[in-house]
Amino acid sequence: MKFCDVIFKSAILGSVLLSGICFSQIKNHQFEELENLQKSHNQNDIIFIKTDWCDYCKAMENTTFKNQKVIEAINQNFYFINFNAEEKRNINFAGKIFHYKPTGTNTGIHELAETLTQDKTTYPSLIILNPQNEIIFQYNGYLRSSELLDILNKIEK
Repeated sequence: MKFCDVIFKSAILGSVLLSGICFSQIKNHQFEELENLQKSHNQNDIIFIKTDWCDYCKAMENTTFKNQKVIEAINQNFYFINFNAEEKRNINFAGKIFHYKPTGTNTGIHELAETLTQDKTTYPSLIILNPQNEIIFQYNGYLRSSELLDILNKIEK
C-alpha cells in the first residue's frame, strides 16, 4: 500500500470517528412542538433568548452551548429552544398567539420574549419552564458552561 493511500484512509477513518464526538449539538425545538413533546415525555424547557446583534449571545452559543457536557445534559433532560427575540413570525404557545412588535423602522421585539422575561428583556436571557409552562428559573446575562451545568444539575434534583 502506498504511503498516500495510508494517509488518505487514516484521514477518512479519523474524520468518521470524530464526527460523532466533535459535531454533536443541542437538539433545537420550536415553541409549537412543546405541547406534543410534553405529552410523550414530561421535561423542563430551556429557552435561550437572544438577538443576532448581541455579542454575549454569540459568545454563549459558541462556547457554553458547544460544551459537550452541556450538550449531553440538555439533550437528555430538557427541550431546548434557541429563540431570537426579534423573530417576526407569529408563535402559537400555551394557547396564545404571540406577535412581533415593531418599535422603530428596523427594530422590534417579539411579545413572547417580553412575556417570558416579564418585560425585563435583556440579552442573553435563559428561561427554564416546567412542563406546565411556569418559569422555574430565569437568568439574564452570560453563563459559562460550568455555571449552566450547576444550574441544570440543581434543577434535575
